[in-house]
Amino acid sequence: MSTLRRVSSWIHLYGGLALGGLLIVISVSGSALVFEDALKAWLRPDLHRVAPAGERAPLDEVFDAVEDAHPGVTPWIVNLPTAPTEPAVVRLGPDAPSVYVDPYRATVLGERRPDAGLVNTVVDLHVELLAGRTGGLLVGVSGLLLVVLALTGLVLWWPRRLTALWRALRVAWRQGAGRINYDLHRAGGFYTMLFVLLTALTGSAFIFYPTTQQMLATVTATNPWPPPAPTVSADRDADEAGTVSYQAVMRAATATLPEAEPTFLYVPQEPDAPVTVRLRTPPEWHPNGRSFVYARPSDASVLRVDDARKAPLGAQVLQTFYPLHIGAVGGLVVKWLYVIFGLSPAVLSVTGTVIWYQRWRTRTPNEAAPVATEENTRPVVVPEDRQARTDAPSLPPRP
Repeated sequence: MSTLRRVSSWIHLYGGLALGGLLIVISVSGSALVFEDALKAWLRPDLHRVAPAGERAPLDEVFDAVEDAHPGVTPWIVNLPTAPTEPAVVRLGPDAPSVYVDPYRATVLGERRPDAGLVNTVVDLHVELLAGRTGGLLVGVSGLLLVVLALTGLVLWWPRRLTALWRALRVAWRQGAGRINYDLHRAGGFYTMLFVLLTALTGSAFIFYPTTQQMLATVTATNPWPPPAPTVSADRDADEAGTVSYQAVMRAATATLPEAEPTFLYVPQEPDAPVTVRLRTPPEWHPNGRSFVYARPSDASVLRVDDARKAPLGAQVLQTFYPLHIGAVGGLVVKWLYVIFGLSPAVLSVTGTVIWYQRWRTRTPNEAAPVATEENTRPVVVPEDRQARTDAPSLPPRP
């Protein structure tokens, strides 16, 4: 065995055994989250599904409904509906409840904490292993190590002779369970390697987002995107505090980028912060969009526009990571492929562990033979001819 294959075998074996449990949890939860929005609507239709009724109410009326339910609380982010049956979701803070509002009737449907519900728990499990920032770092490192496992697996898969290529690409379904398990690991790892590399790299990029952003900017010799938000004059807006019209801001944003679809509105939390509208400008892959319009709260005048279609090269590459990671490109067929292929790290972890166990068991010394007793032994009956030879005197040794 060559040095490269020997080292790859050691890394692949012990790395796979160490990461097996984590990879199962991350891959199974990730496959479930491909249909995250559909699961939320199915589990809680009272919050995530509304009946369309003509034109949507002005955004200011949505804010008024939230103000009536939570007097004196400043909203944080508003998830704007992008489909006719979706509600508007007003987040009151990072750890505060989210208020679900019917966008047609401006009535509160209910509220929910960000960590409540099965789907939110699965999201937290996938992203942070239910362990906060420490769990998130562990997920990011696991993704990078999964890349190493995929590459070392490719080294071990590579046939030494061209005649063995077909055997490395197929599963011998009639050769017994052990052979089937081995072929599933070997051939399955090869067929899903590109998907594993794609999801592992993009997933780790989210965990280490600032580093990834700066690295791409450095490699492409461009600036990170988007630039810091502009500031507004606190003195000018002080006399008009509380008169902001979010509906006017929305009109200004959509007029600036008329072909874009608003997805989020960020409420200013500081006196000199603008109102920020996030939009998706076709043909962006990102489902939430990466274009931003910044407006002055007092008069909804536009301060700056960041059009994602004009973003630097490094930012454009980074903008593809999220849709590629969640399967948001290609429609329903691609989503189902992501569900199936997303389980591949879990399947490879199980089949790899079975291969290791079978080999470990065959290399283990046999158990010691039991001590002979009267209960577990019986006398041996010697045939007459053999008994005669046994009783005959032995011949003297030859000189």
